[in-house]
This record gives sequence, C-alpha cells and structure tokens, in this order.
Amino acid sequence: MAARPTNSSGLAELDQLSDGPGDRLHASAHAWANDTATEIAIEVIWSEGDRVEVKTPVAEPGPIIAMKLQAVMNRSTRKQGTDLLDVVRLTLDHTARTAALAQLGACDSSTAADIALHVDLWLVHRRDQAIRWIHGAGGSDLTTDDLDLVAELLLDACGRT
Repeated sequence: MAARPTNSSGLAELDQLSDGPGDRLHASAHAWANDTATEIAIEVIWSEGDRVEVKTPVAEPGPIIAMKLQAVMNRSTRKQGTDLLDVVRLTLDHTARTAALAQLGACDSSTAADIALHVDLWLVHRRDQAIRWIHGAGGSDLTTDDLDLVAELLLDACGRT
C-alpha cells in the first residue's frame, strides 16, 4: 500500500489539514483514492505472443473526480481541460456515474464540502472558461448544458442534510 501524503515535516497531511480547501482536498482526495482503490490485473500480450500480467491499484470514480477537481487550479490550461473533461465524462458515464455519486454521497462531510467548493468554482462560476478548456482538450461534443447537469449532480451528491 502506498504511503499517505506527508508534508515537509514528515507528519501526515491528514493529521494536520490545511485551512485552504484546495490543500485539504488534495490530501483527503489522494488518501481516499489510495484507501479505496481496487487491485486489478492487467495482461499485456506482446506481438510475439508473450504474455505479461501485472497487478495495480485503480482508484474509484468518486475519489478520481475529487482529485481531478482539485488539480485544475495547479495545471496548465491544456491539463485543466483534460481534468475537467475527465470529471464530466465520469459523471455522465452511465456506469461510473452511479458509483461516483454514491461515493461522493458517502464521503466525509468536510471532503464533500471541499468538493462542492471546487465544483462551484470550476463548473458554475467559471463555466464559460471551463467549457473552452474542455473543448480544447477534445470534448467539443459537450455543451454548457452538460456542465450544468454535471454541476447539479455533483453538488447534490456532496450536499449534506
């Protein structure tokens, strides 16, 4: 199992979370992805017919959405577009959506609040900028209506009553 994220003093970031929602979400989303990853086997068949199998942990869609939303602020414009495109595709995918929304609905309330802040920032307040980045990253089939739907689904899943 991979080590939890640590800060420069070596203490686990989760033990001393930052006051900033971006920093908190970075630490909590990566820990959540690590803690809930499913190990899968991948088999590669070389052109000569040789087979190689490796096992690797793969993150669940809810934590991936959380990580991608947080990463947007620290990326180049091209990567911002691909991160947001990944969020939209995972949320709209009929298989991944069910798992992602359930996972977001069940995550820690402080993590859910930080996710909601990022959804609001990127998919609501900066929606026009986000759609340009998404189009530039290959998501030209998506519209602002799609972003509105994704924002609504994610905010609803992150809401706590």
